Amino acid sequence: MKLSYILWVALLAALMATPHATQAAKHGWYLGAAYSSVSADYAQTDNVQPAFIETPSRYTDGELDTIGSQGFKLAAGFRALDWLAFEADYLDLSGDSAPLGLVCVTQPCPDQIRAETTSASLSALALWPLGKFDVFARVGLSHWDSTLETINTDGSRFWHQDLDGTDEKFGAGAQFHFHKVTARLEYERLRFSDDAADTWSLGIAYSFR
Repeated sequence: MKLSYILWVALLAALMATPHATQAAKHGWYLGAAYSSVSADYAQTDNVQPAFIETPSRYTDGELDTIGSQGFKLAAGFRALDWLAFEADYLDLSGDSAPLGLVCVTQPCPDQIRAETTSASLSALALWPLGKFDVFARVGLSHWDSTLETINTDGSRFWHQDLDGTDEKFGAGAQFHFHKVTARLEYERLRFSDDAADTWSLGIAYSFR
């Protein structure tokens, strides 16, 4: 996450230094794909494991120490104005996990919680054109489906729960246009009911214009 933050600051600095005289991106449809680095914050542990599993004292602050995972995103959008675009995307955040830190008398013992989540979203993007660069902010709604499960030390599944819902999503990013190709770096804050995730995405899009 520190490296992503440094890259983000460097890109913003480059954007601010870019001359405004360069031609801005044209309006129209585009398709894109992105790689995402995910860091999740789980809600209180009694919501993500059976009630009869005792919560270790170091997790009583309501969060688990998560292990970052990876994901991918597919997007389709329409840039209606220089400063406004609408976008639909599909996001797959598979394999996010965190240790439970339980001590069991018998084996196998549930020692890990794992989340498999997908979402489909509709968003509006407010853009600030800077020639071939854009800085943008995103706001939208996301419908998600998530499977939470605890995994035993031997790899077998101990417990699972299927969840779904609709929540808001927010983001900010920057993109660079080269002919019909756009490269994008973006941060998004996603909510999944009581859980949440921070994602950094690096992607590319092709414009049909």
